[in-house]
Amino acid sequence: MALQEDAALASELHVRSWWIVSSMAKQHINVLVVEDEKLLNWSLAESLSKWGFEVRPVFTGNEAVAQVENSWFDVVLLDYHLPDVDGLAIARRVRTVQPNAVIFLVTAFQLNELTVDSGLIDAYFNKPLDLQQLHQALKKVPKWHASGPRAAAPMQRPRRA
Repeated sequence: MALQEDAALASELHVRSWWIVSSMAKQHINVLVVEDEKLLNWSLAESLSKWGFEVRPVFTGNEAVAQVENSWFDVVLLDYHLPDVDGLAIARRVRTVQPNAVIFLVTAFQLNELTVDSGLIDAYFNKPLDLQQLHQALKKVPKWHASGPRAAAPMQRPRRA
């Protein structure tokens, strides 16, 4: 009898551990891609989808604000120079509406050339964008979310990813 109970317990533990690992592997991270250059937007959306992220691409700042106000995003990948709204203005709106979202700024400028509020962005990437560098940064997003609310303890920002 004890042998059957041990086998049943072992089987249940195996199923539970498989479910936990499987759930972690399928963790959905929603990414809003805000980029007005159509080819770069498409390329980012394709790469992020292949890496397993849920992606919503938009091309303007106004579209980005509408998305942030109506949907939840774990990450906002944000171009600095958009035709209609400044990328930093969008970042401020994201921080107001979704304070725990991770914001990655993409720019052709050096960060010291921009006036960035402390704690506004989590990382920045220079153009041309290094997709491997972006992928490595995106892998850290679950750890950032697990560390709790950003408002309670701001991270060292900005930093180059």
